[in-house]
Amino acid sequence: MKKKPTTGGKISVTFELPAEVGAETVALCGDFNDWSTDATPLKQRKDGSFATTLRLSPGRYRFRYLLDAERWENDWMADSYEPNEHGSDNSVIDLREAADVPSADAPTKGKAKASKPKAERAKSSSKS
Repeated sequence: MKKKPTTGGKISVTFELPAEVGAETVALCGDFNDWSTDATPLKQRKDGSFATTLRLSPGRYRFRYLLDAERWENDWMADSYEPNEHGSDNSVIDLREAADVPSADAPTKGKAKASKPKAERAKSSSKS
């Protein structure tokens, strides 16, 4: 799983499963899509792995993958796991701290404005 803060306070999360899961289709189901089994399909890559990217608000989300519309799988890279009402575990992704890390393309809070070039500063100070 890859997490990257974006502008607007959202976090871009790439959910991935390796080809070794041995599936034809994979759906991402979780709190963020009301556990829909068809709202968020993963696309199969040329190497056989599956992936999709979502922009999520900071928070904590439970989720699982549904393989071939019949087999549930957890994310091997989840932040944690917690029991569910079906006698198994859900994967958990925690995006509360990820929102605090600025994106490389996002402006940094408190960053100083660029100062005037030396030549301009010299002209300004000589007029005083």
